[in-house]
Amino acid sequence: MTENRIRLGFLMAELDIEQTDTLIARKANLVSVMQEENALLDKILEQQTLLHDCVKEKDWEKLNRNIENLQSLSDQFVELEEKRSALSADIDMALDAEISPVLSQVRGKLQKSKVENRVLNEYITTTRKFLQGVFDSVVPQRRNVLYSNKGQIVKPELSSVVLNQMI
Repeated sequence: MTENRIRLGFLMAELDIEQTDTLIARKANLVSVMQEENALLDKILEQQTLLHDCVKEKDWEKLNRNIENLQSLSDQFVELEEKRSALSADIDMALDAEISPVLSQVRGKLQKSKVENRVLNEYITTTRKFLQGVFDSVVPQRRNVLYSNKGQIVKPELSSVVLNQMI
């Protein structure tokens, strides 16, 4: 009976060692993936700045190229995030000394990216409202009330207008 308990104790110890080794390997992979995310976020932030500049400069060809680049980087980030999610299933990343600094960097850059997106969206929304106001003043539209198929009032869209001046 004691021999079985000793054997069971050895098996449990071997399992603990294997689980510890697996956890250490997963943490190392997790840190590696998060460092890749960190580097990729640097590239994404750089592209967002270029995108913002293209919108301000109204360089539409460059804007399209930057949007494609940003989409590619975003797809790569999604893949890395899926790997990170799988690796961190039962790891408390905020309390782990190796992972926590990298996690803070990634979160900070994600927040910065979010702010950049918000700023660009506000700029575009403001510009769109301004131009809509200009077109409403310059090109009067039909004042008929239009309804959608759900019964909601729909604002009529601009009809085609040709200008001989650049706005």
